[in-house]
Amino acid sequence: MTGDDGTVSRPSQCSRSSRSLAGEWGFALDPDDVGVDERWFESSLGDVISLPGTTDEAEKGAPNPTREPDHLTRRHPYEGAAWYQRTVTISDEWATKRVVLTLERTRSTRLWVDGDPVGRRDSLSTPQEYDLPAALDAGEHVLTVRVDNTSSVLSLPGVQRSHAATEHTQTNWNGVVGDVRLDATSPVWVDDVQVVPDPDRGAAAVTVSVGNRTETAVSGRLSLSVRAASGDRESAFPAETAEFSVGAESGAPRSEPTSPPTAPPASTTVTATFDLGDELRRWDEFSPETYALDVELDATTEAESGDEESLTDAVSTTFGVCEFEARGTKFVVNGRTTFLRGNVDCCIFPRTGYPPTSRSAWREVFETAAEYGINHYRFHSWCPPRAAFEAADELGVYLQPELPLWNSETAFEDRAARAFYRAEAKRILDAYGDHPSFVMFALGNELCGDRDAMDELVEHCREHDPRPLYATGSYNFLSESTVTETDDYWTTASVPSPDGAAGDRSRVRAAALNERPPSTTRNYEHLVADLPMPVVSHEIGQYQFYPDFGELPKYDGVLAARNLELARDHLEAHRMLDRAAEFAHASGQLALRCYREDAEAALRTPSLGGFHLLALQDFPGQGTALVGVLDSFMDSKGVVDPEAWRRFCAPTVALVEMPSRTWEADETLAATVRLAHYGPTRLAGVAAEWTLKNDEGVVTSGRTDQTDVPQGTVTALGRVDVDLAVDAPAALELVVDVVADGVDGSVATNRYSAWAYPDDAPEPAACDDDVGETSVVVRRTFDEATRNLLTDGADVLLVPKREDLAHAVDGTFRTDFWSYALFKRRAPPGTMGPALDPTHPLFEAFPTADHGDWQWWHLLKRSHPVVLDDAPAEYEPLVRMVDNIERNQRLGLVFETAVGDGGLLVCAADLFAAAAEPSVRQFYDALRTYAASDAFDPDEHLTGEVLRKLLAP
Repeated sequence: MTGDDGTVSRPSQCSRSSRSLAGEWGFALDPDDVGVDERWFESSLGDVISLPGTTDEAEKGAPNPTREPDHLTRRHPYEGAAWYQRTVTISDEWATKRVVLTLERTRSTRLWVDGDPVGRRDSLSTPQEYDLPAALDAGEHVLTVRVDNTSSVLSLPGVQRSHAATEHTQTNWNGVVGDVRLDATSPVWVDDVQVVPDPDRGAAAVTVSVGNRTETAVSGRLSLSVRAASGDRESAFPAETAEFSVGAESGAPRSEPTSPPTAPPASTTVTATFDLGDELRRWDEFSPETYALDVELDATTEAESGDEESLTDAVSTTFGVCEFEARGTKFVVNGRTTFLRGNVDCCIFPRTGYPPTSRSAWREVFETAAEYGINHYRFHSWCPPRAAFEAADELGVYLQPELPLWNSETAFEDRAARAFYRAEAKRILDAYGDHPSFVMFALGNELCGDRDAMDELVEHCREHDPRPLYATGSYNFLSESTVTETDDYWTTASVPSPDGAAGDRSRVRAAALNERPPSTTRNYEHLVADLPMPVVSHEIGQYQFYPDFGELPKYDGVLAARNLELARDHLEAHRMLDRAAEFAHASGQLALRCYREDAEAALRTPSLGGFHLLALQDFPGQGTALVGVLDSFMDSKGVVDPEAWRRFCAPTVALVEMPSRTWEADETLAATVRLAHYGPTRLAGVAAEWTLKNDEGVVTSGRTDQTDVPQGTVTALGRVDVDLAVDAPAALELVVDVVADGVDGSVATNRYSAWAYPDDAPEPAACDDDVGETSVVVRRTFDEATRNLLTDGADVLLVPKREDLAHAVDGTFRTDFWSYALFKRRAPPGTMGPALDPTHPLFEAFPTADHGDWQWWHLLKRSHPVVLDDAPAEYEPLVRMVDNIERNQRLGLVFETAVGDGGLLVCAADLFAAAAEPSVRQFYDALRTYAASDAFDPDEHLTGEVLRKLLAP
């Protein structure tokens, strides 16, 4: 081609082209790690495998017959080196280009091309890219990749425990997942683009890195243009141009010890600033609008023939204008205060054992979470693939990725580990930093080790990329967690007690619900209001659900739920498999109430920055921690529908503060209605319309005066004061609808349960000596005198003392924390709440559902359920305590049997320890009333021998 000036130029080397390498690859396992020494990269591999994929999916590992009790079991595990080989054809066009092999997500790799080494990559969080040798001729070439999931990086203690590699969640798989492809670019190309928005100026600073693999210096021009990438408004901005010059490829070898001596390309950076106009599109959870930046490169170089050669390249990237700040104790997004309603993602994908790499799969994850009011995801000790950031960009989800690091002993004390994490942090920031959803970054989970090294790395990251907020970790140093000057925010489960002695700590999560009588007033304002940064409550919840064994057929992928099979078989051996659905329901409903209290306690705290829920989804490892309202596949367990969950987990939540859940009928139910409002705008003319109901309908109703509610506040709307002139005992429900001017329907709705009892219910009293003419004898001891009474035909209510129960466990209100198997060394009660038939005559005077609720708190806190494993298989206690899956004991809280001519009713809740509580007095009265009624006519289920074993002092 001849130009107007007579010069001759070659046709332009047009922009990028790509070729997928998905499909069949040659393959070989290398369990003895001999492949390198035996030079397998110079020969054909004998087996085949499909990529993308893993050795588990291809069933290349040995079949695994074990039944792992602590986590899901890999059906075909393999750890070690594995080799993957593919012959590719380089066209004449591609022979003049820079060709790059991309492995989107894998383990430590090494690459050979035609038997020659190219290099090594170790990233576990970002795509691994290899520039293929520049001298590749047109024709066939052999790519050989060695993937090692036991490399020095994968052997780091922090990596082994992290959710990037642990067998408890995603597993330490071997393979390559996501994109496996070759890309061809011009030998002068756009290597990287970083965008740093400046909302104050309405602009964006752009840094473009240009690479050059030619042997001559090159000059050229970059054209940069910005356009709207989302939303309804169409907009484009004048293009910017910038000149660049980049030197020739260097002949100096790389300094990386893991790579062979190859000549690195030359590079340069070019900066430009874009004016984004007066009507700035901002990205946040309510309006996730984004921009696209298009970069075009044009350059000319001199070919060997002396002709000029035109070189072009073009890339696009998406960015958003999101000003995510820490102001005082709160997070502020684009000038609006937000509250992080976070979910902890532990990389749980049972069918594959690794995270998806498609945007549609991650949209499904985040859309499901959004149905439950979640606006934030913390990736516990791992970083998701690019598709997760893209989906979060589209949906307005705030993300906190972390390094693949969970080391609670020696984090950053090892020099090699420090080098890897430093490099990995830079790779994560470079790869995903443009995504507006990437607003926070922490080094890892619950780190203990070298504090100075953690601080240094955070400062290094902040200097390299100032866009996200940074933290040295999530709940670092555990019970000694402290605020540091390096952190922008503090994720912690406890803080120093303001008025306590040195070393005293107070929780900023409500996991210890058994320590304080139930109310709806708990908050942490006195603990966090004076702190210098936002506090995020670490891993709230962790209340265990009994498993639904109907879930087992869903485990049809690489991971088998043999831990659940073991639990099922164990329950069957204890003759209670037919009760599994009942246990799942009862424990789930109680756990739900505990989760709600955790979330509302956080929302009641005006100065709290947010919470990380652990978790919306089950965690099938670490002793089998089934703690989610969703199962491991993010499917509902049927415990709660999303609408009901969003009543207490949403941008705007109605909160009722009551000092108690249980009342006497002559009292006044006194409460304050507040509105936690983190929606997009202030609300005007806000009022709370409330209704108190019982089983018969509306008891009374009312409405608070109107007030305005600023955005980002917890605002008092008014008082509710109701004289409880109701027929007691009664189950009550206080329903609150918050309305506002200009808003159709309710701004927020919530419902609160309460109970009213007669004020004259008797306190427990035992007849230790003179029985008199009492129709029901109340005893504390199953001694000879009690047995003689029963033999003579008396009806006895026995409330045994704990020291007399040789075969009992300690009870508690909430369901077991996380998993009994993991924490049993700390001697937790391990119980999962009561299960009962609410239509039984016993409960005519004690209104209840078929599961535990707040009116049971005083009873369960002081309970000692009796182990009834020696009872006949068909024997049913009146109130059963569900046990955890490791013990699966038959636990009776209230049970009955005939003894001689008498009837024995046993209550293993210590009624005498809380005799003044209305709920306890009423339950005592219900027990006595039932025992005195014609309905009390038990059969002789338990023999005298069994009773003496269980109850005799």
